[in-house]
Amino acid sequence: MRRRRRLIYLLVVSVSTGLAWGTLSAAQAPSEGAPVPPRWSSDAERHGWIMDVLMPWMERFRERYHNVPRSDGEFLRWLVVATRRQQALEIGTSNGYSALWLGMGLEATGGRLTTVEIDAHRVREARDHLKRAGLLDRVVTVVEGDALKVVPTLKDTFDFAFIDIGPRALPFFQVAEPKLSRGAIVAVHRPPFPGALSDLLEALKQRPEWLVTVVQTGAPTSIVLATRR
Repeated sequence: MRRRRRLIYLLVVSVSTGLAWGTLSAAQAPSEGAPVPPRWSSDAERHGWIMDVLMPWMERFRERYHNVPRSDGEFLRWLVVATRRQQALEIGTSNGYSALWLGMGLEATGGRLTTVEIDAHRVREARDHLKRAGLLDRVVTVVEGDALKVVPTLKDTFDFAFIDIGPRALPFFQVAEPKLSRGAIVAVHRPPFPGALSDLLEALKQRPEWLVTVVQTGAPTSIVLATRR
C-alpha cells in the first residue's frame, strides 16, 4: 500500500511539474527578451539595426523555429529587390525571421508582403519582431490560419511567393498557384533532408510551363526557384 501511494504521489508531482514547465516555457517566449529598438534617423539606420542587432538575436533560436539560414535570407531580399517584386506571399511565417528579409526587400520596391502562419504563439512572436523592425502593417501583414484554407480567400494577386513549410511543399504550391500573376517567381525553402521537396520537384517536371532551378547560397539548405516560361 505504501508503495502504491508513493507511485501515485510521484505521478502527481510529475504531471504538476510538467504543466508548470509548459507554462513557464510559454511565459518566457524568446520574443520577450528581444532587443529594444532605438530612435532611428533614417530607414538605412533602421535596416542596419535589424541586420546587426535584431537578426543576430533571433538567429540564436534558429533551430527552434526552423528559420532559413542568414545567407538564404540575404538571397531572398536580393531577389525581391533585383526583380522589383510588388506583392509577395509567404507561407510559413514562424517567428518572422524570413519575413524581415522579405519585408526589407519589399520596402525598397514599394511592395507589400502577406505572410500566413497557423501557430498562434508564433504569430504573436512574428508580429512583435516585425513591429520592432518598423515593418508590421506598413509593409508586412501577418495572417493567422491554415494556409491551405486562408490563401484561397486572399483578394490579392502575387508576383512573388515564398514557401517555407518543410520537406513536403506541393499542396502549398498548388494552393498558391491560382493567386500568382503571370511572370511570378516562387521560392521554396528546401531543408537538408534526403528527398526533401521531391513531391514538388516531381510535379513540376510534368509542368513544362514552369522553369525550375535550385540555388545554393553556401548553407546546407537550398532554395528551389520556379517561374512560368
